[in-house]
This record gives sequence, C-alpha cells and structure tokens, in this order.
Amino acid sequence: MEEFFIDKSTCNNCGVCAKVCPALCLEISPDKKVNFRTDTLHLCLGCGQCMAVCKTGSVISKGMSYSDDFFEIADDNSFFSLPEKRRSVRRFKPRAVSREEIDKILYAVSQAPHGDSHHHVEITVVNSREKLMEALPLMSKFYDDLVGWLKNPVISTVIRLKQGKDGMNTLRNHLLPRILKGVYKNYNYDYDGITRGAHTLLIFHADKHSEEHKEDSYIFVTYAMLAAQALGLGSTVIGLVPPAVNKLPQLKKLFNIPESNEAVTSIIIGYPKYKYYRGIKRELKGVHWIN
Repeated sequence: MEEFFIDKSTCNNCGVCAKVCPALCLEISPDKKVNFRTDTLHLCLGCGQCMAVCKTGSVISKGMSYSDDFFEIADDNSFFSLPEKRRSVRRFKPRAVSREEIDKILYAVSQAPHGDSHHHVEITVVNSREKLMEALPLMSKFYDDLVGWLKNPVISTVIRLKQGKDGMNTLRNHLLPRILKGVYKNYNYDYDGITRGAHTLLIFHADKHSEEHKEDSYIFVTYAMLAAQALGLGSTVIGLVPPAVNKLPQLKKLFNIPESNEAVTSIIIGYPKYKYYRGIKRELKGVHWIN
C-alpha cells in the first residue's frame, strides 16, 4: 500500500482532512477534490489527524492503518476516556470560550500538584481573537527572523548554548522546515499557523528565577488540557508563543506579562469545528520493569 493515499472510490471530498492537517499536507483542488501535496509531505508529523477525522475512512497517511493504528472512541465519561478522546484540536468555531468554562478550567489547574511549597506560576487568559490578531504580526516576524539568526554563526552559537542540543534539534528539524515553507507567515482572522485561528489562549508564566516554575507550568497546562476535554472543548499546547513573548517586549506589554516573568508554555482552547470519529493509538517509547 502507498504511504500516502486517498481512496477516491469512498472519499466524499468533504475536505475536513485538509482543514485539520497541522502541516498542510493535504489540499482541496479547484475542482473540489482532496489530494496530498507533494511539496509538503516531508513536513508530515505522522499524527494521524487526517485519518481520525475522516468519516469514510478514505485517507491513508504515513503508511498508517485503520485497523492497527486507530480505535473506536468509547462513549463513556470515565477518567481513562479523557486521554483517549483528546486530540490536538487546531480548528475551532469562530467564538471565544465562555467565562464560565474558563473558570472551570482554571479551577482544575488550581488543584494541580506543584513542586515548591508555594507555586509561582501565573496565567494570562487572552479571550479575544482581536487581541491575538494584534500579536500575530510580531510573532510571525519573530519566526521569520529566526531563519537569519540560525544562519549567523555568532547568534546561532548563543541560541545553541541557551537551548541545548535538544532545543537546537527541535529548531532545525521541526521548526525551520515549517518556517521556510511559510507555515507561520500567513495569517488572517479565520486561521493562522501559530494560534490556529483560536479566540482563546492561556499563557503560563512566572518569575524566571522562581523555584520549579517550569515543571509546574507543564503540569498545569496538562490539567488545563484535560479539563478542556472534560468540558467538551478542544485544545492543543502551543510551544510557538512563549519564545516570541520572551524575546519581544511589545508582546509582554500587549499580554500584560511582567518584564521579570518568562513564558513557559501556552495552550489554545475552543469549541471544536470538526468531529473525530476514532482515536489514535499511542505507544510509549519503552517500559523497563525492575522487580
């Protein structure tokens, strides 16, 4: 079987697979047919989103199989169903999340464990697409400029020392190909490659010298993600926002984040625009038992 394939005999050309693909690997042609794009297939994450959302099971991506790599979503509300149902939602209905639902998410986060006796993480809630539209030109330019910085030996060395080897691998292997393809450059009110057209963004930040603030931020954003799922909302963690916020004083001012604070992580939340018909099987890298 081909690694990337669309069964034209069953595909109804609804185009939802193309709309949810985070790497823009699919497109809707002028004659309303859905196809894989040969110029972006190298960006495929193998996330399975296109297959999970396909009602007719017509899409094959990265050589995945419906029988081996997916499962039917159980219709129950147990805790274990939350991670099974949760998907990285990047297409939302065009409205902000209600204050009541955000308060419930924040309550769930407030119950999360933290490393220090007094946690130091603050949360900025941006519940306005208009405000995010003010930020997008700054964030887009930041990632455009990053290409030049990585080519500069001196600046690249500074970035490498700050980010470490793993951070540089992420920049070069994950971000750079997408920047060069213009994924983060094009934006409008309906959709963009950074905040994905969301109306609601939560930024987790803390004083850069405070204890355990990074670990706590990652715990908190996980609680927020699961709480959103429990409320029937969609979400995805966005790692693109914090670096831009930390680098650009204009963004800190726009989001009212204290100068002494560093943004650690962020999450977009919204009302899902499309329904997922199946879950995607995930496996741990390795489990080593010592009895």
